[in-house]
Amino acid sequence: MRRAILLFVKYPEPGRVKTRLAATVGAEVAARIYRRLVAAVIESLPDEEELVVAFDPPEKRAEIVAWLGAAPAGRRAVFLPQAEGDLGARLEQAFAETFALGFENVAVIGSDCIELTPATFAATWQALGSHDAVLGPSTDGGYYLLALREPCAALFRDIAWSTDAVRAETLARAHAAGLRVQELAALPDIDTEADWRRAEGKVEG
Repeated sequence: MRRAILLFVKYPEPGRVKTRLAATVGAEVAARIYRRLVAAVIESLPDEEELVVAFDPPEKRAEIVAWLGAAPAGRRAVFLPQAEGDLGARLEQAFAETFALGFENVAVIGSDCIELTPATFAATWQALGSHDAVLGPSTDGGYYLLALREPCAALFRDIAWSTDAVRAETLARAHAAGLRVQELAALPDIDTEADWRRAEGKVEG
């Protein structure tokens, strides 16, 4: 079975990443922290899964590939530009394109949660054996992981993104669509300076 980890990233340009963090530490520092978070997340991924990188903005493909193409050493990655529109539109297209590549299980993650481990993904794939979707809730009301066995556009439409209602609204859409959902343990995201200070010792660089 082909399984993909779909990683959403932005080019680490100061002022365009980690804006809540940048509000207190500055845009340059926030961009450097973002690079460290992305590296930490990639290093935590299981070696046996294929990586699909959904990147933004599309015109930064060469820079993104130079940044992530060899990290970690030996891991191959497919690079897909994110769609235009809100996060829901971007997620919807990224899932559709990844499944179209022939993958049978796809799990999307970002770079805000550094508590991911290979065991997280082992539990995800196991749960997808008997469920249609797996959701990893973040402690701020969103989610750090969403895994599916097939595309489901309803999960990404009319969601109040960047609010504490994301998890609840996503679950409501899933249940309305008749999906069987398994939730993983809740984990923290890194969005603010306080979040970063708590997590900084766990991140290399």
